[in-house]
Amino acid sequence: MTEQSEQQRDKLGFETRAIHAGYEPDPTTGAVIPPIFATSTYKQDGVGGLRGGYEYSRSANPTRTALEETMAALEQGARGFAFASGLAAEDTLIRAILKPGDHMIIPNDAYGGTFRLIDKVCVPWGIDYTTAQVSDESAVQAAIQPGRTKVVWVETPTNPLLNIGDIEALAALA
Repeated sequence: MTEQSEQQRDKLGFETRAIHAGYEPDPTTGAVIPPIFATSTYKQDGVGGLRGGYEYSRSANPTRTALEETMAALEQGARGFAFASGLAAEDTLIRAILKPGDHMIIPNDAYGGTFRLIDKVCVPWGIDYTTAQVSDESAVQAAIQPGRTKVVWVETPTNPLLNIGDIEALAALA
């Protein structure tokens, strides 16, 4: 999406973006709703010559592209990304912003899958973490390691104990 079209999109209301974002009417059929592409592979115009940018549906496909563009438009973001699971999204985010030696804070009652990802995958990769109760801002503040803490991971309500963290206050700490 060009910068100009992003600016035009951002002037539209949420409801307008919700019904128009992510898909232009199909030039062949005139369909105004994106079809579901059930294929697994796409014709290539030669080795490395992707037709329309698609090779295998698991890496990208027109249906997912429409979803990602719609999410970006609704959130007024530059890009949207769709994942097969929440943990896949978490892993991608963590690996994109942290590096070995960094520190993060996670809820003391983080979702079990999130905890295992951080404890069993991130720690061996060199990421340290401290747990803190997200409903206690002073506990989160105390867990921050200046110069090392790069992420304050907030789940609210937490799972399983349903603790409530003040996102705005915790963001100000971070």
